[in-house]
Amino acid sequence: MKIACIGGAHIDRHGVLAAPLIPGTSNPGTVTSDFGGVARNVAENLSRLGRDVLMVSRVGDDESGRAVLSRLDSLGIGKSQIGVSARPTASYTAILEPNGELVLGLADMAIYDEITPAILQPALPRLLECELWFVDANLPAETLGWLARASSHLALAADAVSVVKSRRLTGILETVSPLFLNIAQAASILGVDAFPDAETAARALSQRVLAGVVTAGAAGVAAWLNGEVRVMPARPALVRDVTGAGDALIAGTLFGITGGVPGFFRAVRLGLAAAAITVESGSTTAAHLTPDLVAARDLLYASED
Repeated sequence: MKIACIGGAHIDRHGVLAAPLIPGTSNPGTVTSDFGGVARNVAENLSRLGRDVLMVSRVGDDESGRAVLSRLDSLGIGKSQIGVSARPTASYTAILEPNGELVLGLADMAIYDEITPAILQPALPRLLECELWFVDANLPAETLGWLARASSHLALAADAVSVVKSRRLTGILETVSPLFLNIAQAASILGVDAFPDAETAARALSQRVLAGVVTAGAAGVAAWLNGEVRVMPARPALVRDVTGAGDALIAGTLFGITGGVPGFFRAVRLGLAAAAITVESGSTTAAHLTPDLVAARDLLYASED
């Protein structure tokens, strides 16, 4: 099955302070960079899991943009539908305390506002060759609505990305299945103050969305299908870096529902296994991710759900 991943493809930078932040002055620390963007991360993971992937996004005519395209090319991910802009390639820069707590997150994502229906219209014939579309909320709300209408006879999965960006999905919830988001994003989408846990959020969302997964970090996930909600624990892992865990969960689940295993809840189990493998890798995406490794990790904890 061919899958289209439509949305963010950029560079992530992480600065880790050597000591607690002293505002207003230079602080020693270290900076690392990696490839990022929810749709791009999901595309890379799906490619490692053996799926045929088409990436649709927009990058700048700069070193970062060329690096993103080169990475996709090395993975065999289709990049013919990635446009090039005069704006710089998007980036996300996180400044972290020594204990890993976020001090500041700077998102330079203006380039994604250019991904309009008019920009995507020429890509539609290629998109319609794909049986499942995955979109992230880095895209403008107008574009998400256009994609929902254009994919009316296909499967459309989505990720909420952030609390603020999650609101861009409110107009297409009934067309999305599965939907991926965390507890805070669920509250934002449904216009409530907060949910006490993932299960409560999943039950509320199940009134509007056919299937989905609410994540709660180390507490695991709550998945639902046709009103049935199941709480599943996170898989034990020797955590090195949680960055990319949610994207691996999405990719593992989509891998499962596109032929990896029978049943949505079993597919989510594969997503949990992929997330555990990723947080142990120390990178946003695990270079050693394979279908066999995911299946083996899943079997270790098959009795827990």
